[in-house]
Amino acid sequence: MLLFFVMRKPRILGERQINHYHVMSRVVNGDFVFGDKEKEFFRYSMRKLEHFMGIRILTYCIMSNHFHLLVEIPHAEHIDDDELKNRIMQFYPPRRALEILAEFNEARAYSEQTGNQAWLNKLRNQYLSRMGNLSAFSKELKERFTKWYNRRNARRGTLWEERFKSVLVESSESTLLTMAAYIDLNPVRAGLVDDPRDYRYCGYAESVAGNNEGRAGLMKLLDMHGQGLSWRTAGSSYRKLLFMRGEESESKPGFNKAKVQQVIEEGGELCLQEVLRCRIRYFSDGVAVGSRLFVEDVFERHRDLFGERRKTGARKLPGNCWQGLCSLRNLRLNAITAPG
Repeated sequence: MLLFFVMRKPRILGERQINHYHVMSRVVNGDFVFGDKEKEFFRYSMRKLEHFMGIRILTYCIMSNHFHLLVEIPHAEHIDDDELKNRIMQFYPPRRALEILAEFNEARAYSEQTGNQAWLNKLRNQYLSRMGNLSAFSKELKERFTKWYNRRNARRGTLWEERFKSVLVESSESTLLTMAAYIDLNPVRAGLVDDPRDYRYCGYAESVAGNNEGRAGLMKLLDMHGQGLSWRTAGSSYRKLLFMRGEESESKPGFNKAKVQQVIEEGGELCLQEVLRCRIRYFSDGVAVGSRLFVEDVFERHRDLFGERRKTGARKLPGNCWQGLCSLRNLRLNAITAPG
């Protein structure tokens, strides 16, 4: 059973050192504005803000006219000047980042000369106040997407029905996993796919495809007790949970009983062909995939396509479920790029 509280002011945190929220927002009039490029850009922006603000995305789902996020918010985080500098450099475009850091250097020099730290403290607070701040995160995410979308579509005005909604979720394993499953099952409930692994804009599918950012979030839920579980073990358990929670009913589409039973009997394991299909759907730059001997043979026959420093061709696929498969190029673990 879910235990939650609707928060009208999401920046108010619970009493725990780490709090969890389900964040939702819908496009104005319910318009279907999210195509593939829009979903890619939204996810790209979400990940950039996640790292900059120190907020953990546990799982998510981007639908055609709304999104769901399950986020983890730390109560407080100590960020020194070096860490703040790193975040600024990684988050902002290079030119803007250098301008910000130059201003910090001026403020620091002024502080050392005069003993007055007001300017430096104001600058620090301008960025530190956004760290771990759910309201700032949600507001900036939606604003960034709106500006990008409006510019591409010669559009003006607001894109969202409301500021955003958030639910403070009980930080227990059962409640968080129930909420995560609810989010990852959205495309199945909407009849878009028969299996959540096939909807590339949710946390579960991103994890199946091998993306480290997706797995890091779900693994926080699936290994809350620090048992050191592998993704293969944890992912199988989560897949069984998804299918048990996603069984169809008279009022909701979902999995039929036979499919649920099949997944349970298989222990939630995806066969090699299923995993490979998910990977290829995301990562199409492997060029050649097969045994080490096969890939090396392809490499030798096409050496002229690679630089002189390249000595070998085969690159082992990351993870332990590939039975020795290799690719000619490293598959991109970060499948998310910002559309032009």
